[in-house]
Amino acid sequence: MKISIKIPSKKLIVIIGLVLLVLLGGYSRIRSQRQRALLKINPKKAKVVKVQKGDITQYLTLAGKVDTETFAVLQFQTSGKLAWVGVKEGDKVKKWQAIASLDKTALQKQFQKTMNDYLTNRWNFEDTQDKYKQTKEDYLITDEIKRILERTQFSLENSVLDVELADLTVKYATIVSPINGIVTSLDQPYAGVNIIPSSATFRIADPSSIYFRSEIDEEDVAKVKVGQSTLITLDSFSDQNIESKISYIAFTPIQGQTATVYQIKFNLNLLNSDLKYKVGMNGDAKIKLAEVKDVQTVPVEAVFEEKDEKFVYLRTEKSKIERRVVKTGLENDTDVEITDGLKEGETIIY
Repeated sequence: MKISIKIPSKKLIVIIGLVLLVLLGGYSRIRSQRQRALLKINPKKAKVVKVQKGDITQYLTLAGKVDTETFAVLQFQTSGKLAWVGVKEGDKVKKWQAIASLDKTALQKQFQKTMNDYLTNRWNFEDTQDKYKQTKEDYLITDEIKRILERTQFSLENSVLDVELADLTVKYATIVSPINGIVTSLDQPYAGVNIIPSSATFRIADPSSIYFRSEIDEEDVAKVKVGQSTLITLDSFSDQNIESKISYIAFTPIQGQTATVYQIKFNLNLLNSDLKYKVGMNGDAKIKLAEVKDVQTVPVEAVFEEKDEKFVYLRTEKSKIERRVVKTGLENDTDVEITDGLKEGETIIY
């Protein structure tokens, strides 16, 4: 009996070879992934921890700076010669304290002239009124006399307005502080120069009204609310944590930003009488988002994830490594809550 053997064609051999390469590559990749995972838990290099009970607090950290809620930007209402400057940068001022004044000589003369015009118009009005009464008694009132009386009355009313405006001009020649605070800046500290309103600006801030301000992204703004506990740490006092709360979250986003961000403020219940905390100091606000107490915890580095499945490597009593699927809860930068899959006291390596 003659047996014939059919030798595969070269094309078929190539196809079979490619299929074998793909299968071997997939197996090699899976084995490589397992090897990499096991490499992370090499007993000679691994860290060993026990599952233990603890507390986990989750924070949102925002960068920001110190600012003042109460401040004033003051300017003269008119141009003139700067006659007196009574403060310098850093000086403390009280509410309604005068801090600078224009030369009032010309203003007072203008006020006196306006007052004289008012007295003249008043005399004319009273004289016209007397004549009007006389003609009324004599039954000689004409339309012309009525118009003269109305005209003198209008002139008198305008004179009253001129006097009031001139009086305001004299009063506006002196700048007074509307708040208690310190002078943070002044554009023109020297008297004797002619100024326009915009060239002499005085800025005053109340140091007792300091707060911490920051910006929060639209993805995070839904996580926070007014009254939420916060820890403020300033770069200048990095060893000091200031307990605070969120005092304000803007309803509309900040204009001119590339991303959608909202202003957020935190109160600083500090007297600041020694001016220790200054405007512009940078720092961080750690907002407490959530907290769990007395739960099973492991380090975040000990939990691995693959194909939407979380697991840890457990060292058994026989010193073997076992992969254990777990479920997690709250986590922060260092620890993660284990809600299922582990028992307190079990040994984890990573």
